Amino acid sequence: MLSYNAKFEELNTLISDWKWSELKYGLCREYISIKDVISYANEILSNDVPYMEIIIQLLIADDEEVDDILEKLVSCEESPSEDNIKSKWIFAFIYHAFTYSKDKIFDIIEDVYEEFDYTEEISNLVPYMPCEDGLPLEDRLKRYIEQNRNIWC
Repeated sequence: MLSYNAKFEELNTLISDWKWSELKYGLCREYISIKDVISYANEILSNDVPYMEIIIQLLIADDEEVDDILEKLVSCEESPSEDNIKSKWIFAFIYHAFTYSKDKIFDIIEDVYEEFDYTEEISNLVPYMPCEDGLPLEDRLKRYIEQNRNIWC
């Protein structure tokens, strides 16, 4: 289990567009809580969003009903692949650490690397892994942040 605790409210200020499948993934792995999902639903309700009736159901649901309602929302959207969902969460945690915990960034990256089964995607950001491009670790991190900010933010 990931030991780094990134508050979803802060994650959401960095990456504001979340799909229901991404939230479900985070909820199932305890990266976020039911309260976070409901808070996100409440926040986007002020926008012109599809499936407003289901989102309203989510807002008034008991905790035991949230999974079923969230599943309805997931089935209504075009869901990204699980690899894309993982990539977004990986970036979210690293970007959060880069923004809020820069002094511990490489420890957090190691934690994220382990949590996501040693994914090749960020192996070049892990201090003990071999470097193929010869760039300093900090430069590789900045490049990763820039590339992924263009994708997810």
